[in-house]
Amino acid sequence: GPFDGLLGFSQGAALAAMVCALRARGDPRFPVGFAILVAGFASRAPAHGHFYREPIALPTLHVVGDADAVIAAPLSRELAQHFVEPVVLTHPGGHFVPAAAPQKKAYLDFLDRFHPGQGQ
Repeated sequence: GPFDGLLGFSQGAALAAMVCALRARGDPRFPVGFAILVAGFASRAPAHGHFYREPIALPTLHVVGDADAVIAAPLSRELAQHFVEPVVLTHPGGHFVPAAAPQKKAYLDFLDRFHPGQGQ
């Protein structure tokens, strides 16, 4: 570190969401300001339940694939609901990080909130 934000994909997004919860509670080990969670989901492990008890107040972009056969879209949407004012980007594809022009614009628009003008 230091790191401005996190990017997590699939299981990495599930882990990043838990890191976001720790950060939102003021844990100094994780000085991140935002996260992009692609094909994420909330862990179902009983030991992880405490991460989702309170709304997570950290800016997030959740990328959801409508045709994702690995992490079904409803699971990614459910994870987004654990965050305060999440931004949700839906794409028609499956279990991958979409990189077409519309998604790139959404990523840049989201990131521009944290470093205005640097992504253009």
